[in-house]
Amino acid sequence: MPGAQQNKQPQASFFRALETQLRVIRAMLLRELQNRFGRDNIGYLWLILEPMMLATVISSVHVIAATGSSKTGMAPFPFTLVGYCLFIIFRGTFGRSDHLFDNASPLLYHHMIRPLDIVIVKLIVEVLGCLSSLIILMTIAIAVGLAEFPVRPLDLMFAALLISWLSFAGSMLVAAYTYDSHLLSRFVQPFSYFMVPLSGAFVTVSFLPPWAQAAMGWNPMSSIFEMARYGQFESASDRYIYWQYVVAFCSVTTYWGLLAVRRVRKRIRVA
Repeated sequence: MPGAQQNKQPQASFFRALETQLRVIRAMLLRELQNRFGRDNIGYLWLILEPMMLATVISSVHVIAATGSSKTGMAPFPFTLVGYCLFIIFRGTFGRSDHLFDNASPLLYHHMIRPLDIVIVKLIVEVLGCLSSLIILMTIAIAVGLAEFPVRPLDLMFAALLISWLSFAGSMLVAAYTYDSHLLSRFVQPFSYFMVPLSGAFVTVSFLPPWAQAAMGWNPMSSIFEMARYGQFESASDRYIYWQYVVAFCSVTTYWGLLAVRRVRKRIRVA
């Protein structure tokens, strides 16, 4: 029937375009890995080893310092490991997004490559490295008795998904608004440093005074890390998890980021 054939054509066109775009992202991903880690020595393995070394050092320091998280039934090593590995997804993606379109302008000479593809590839690299490091280090910690298996793995996975989503939305905004703006780019790294204590990655909301607990409720990252700890530890509480708010915040920020990228796309000068 003519109507059925017309319906199939847009579907086939969509899937062909999707397949092409996935090939583009795959090629850009390999290029990004080669540019960042090269092929010498262990090459692409630095994608995992680099965050692993940092996470091991930070977590070990917290174990030695005995920060007090064990009082709540949460062992210091996995407590810090979960928080740090998820936080560097945000910091690595957000911190590397300033002047992203300026630096990648030669890639945009190819008409199949879109500015959004560049943001997606940066996110994929960070997520792969940080989550792989978390899985490997947590497996080792469980084997040597420093940690237990996650008691609610779905909550931990959902937290990883939300921090990746939030990082993606934030990186779109940074990439768009720092294009040709050296002033705004000066605030990107300081902001990522300020978020280390404000994110809730290394302290539970229950440790804070009441006024700070109320303030942290408006911070979507706080709910994400509370959810991650709730997924890892039996004794963790879900009292300060507002996942509906986090989803709404990420949705609005993503929409804002897509509009910003679309607007700046018209001004990008292709090298």
